[in-house]
Amino acid sequence: MRISIYIAISANGLISNSRNVPDWLSPEYGQGFVSICQKMRAVIMGKTTYNILTPDHLPLQKEGTTVVLTTDEQAKSDNPTVVFTKSKATEITEMLEKKGHTEAVIIGGAMAMSEFINVGLVDDIYFVMEPVLFGSGLPMLKDVEHESKLNLQSVTKLNENTVQLHYEIKKQS
Repeated sequence: MRISIYIAISANGLISNSRNVPDWLSPEYGQGFVSICQKMRAVIMGKTTYNILTPDHLPLQKEGTTVVLTTDEQAKSDNPTVVFTKSKATEITEMLEKKGHTEAVIIGGAMAMSEFINVGLVDDIYFVMEPVLFGSGLPMLKDVEHESKLNLQSVTKLNENTVQLHYEIKKQS
């Protein structure tokens, strides 16, 4: 299974401001976000990301699979695409493959991205760099145990101030 990350970052590398409000994201980020989620049909996110998006902005409303990582065993959704789980990355990948998915995209948060990177399941990352600096906020990764080398695949200017950087993660040999 091919797993990508699609994430907006500030110019100083943070994925959220200290207020945890996504009011700094460009419309072009939003368009790319919806596009990649609908293309891949399988979306993985943490519960905080889910709480920010629900109910109106979930990228898969009627089809596909939306996996939400959480320890909240009471979590429920009216959306039929949503699956809440505390499973590990490898188990989530197996579950998506059993549902017929061949690719998935992780759209946040830091713990979800970190878990999949730690076990070597991420193939590539799309960084959408927004023109903002945060004094404090949320780093992209937490408790990642190794370095990963990246190969630049493309640079796309999305608007006058926002660029998308697409990197492939070099696999450890």
